[in-house]
Amino acid sequence: MEKILSKDEIIKILKEKKIKITPNRLKVAEIIINSKKHPSIDEIHTQLIKNNKNVSFTSVYNIIKMFQSANLIKEIKAKDRSRYDADMSAHSHFICSVCGRVFDYEDDVIINNPPEKINGMKVNYIEVIYHGICNECNL
Repeated sequence: MEKILSKDEIIKILKEKKIKITPNRLKVAEIIINSKKHPSIDEIHTQLIKNNKNVSFTSVYNIIKMFQSANLIKEIKAKDRSRYDADMSAHSHFICSVCGRVFDYEDDVIINNPPEKINGMKVNYIEVIYHGICNECNL
């Protein structure tokens, strides 16, 4: 089971990324950093509302885009919406073409052993996304 980061650990991460700590940024960071479900902006906003946190959708959107610019999270375009992943380590994703959920896939030879160059061009990173039907939708 993945470790849930404390508020203090998340504050440290935000400071390392030179992101000014505000209550709303911290609330959004706690949700996305501790989520393994690759939430969308509307899912993050809905979770905040359910937790009685009055944060506008626009604020959540702007915070997510700020986190993305700071390389704290990455965007995954899945089915009908973008989803976000705070796990910046090398790993692949599987996207269900029916429900749109995103799953981490870490047993990938290409990701773990990327080539340094392809046709003489320098490789900075590799992104592998598998598309198919998840086990729940395939029943």
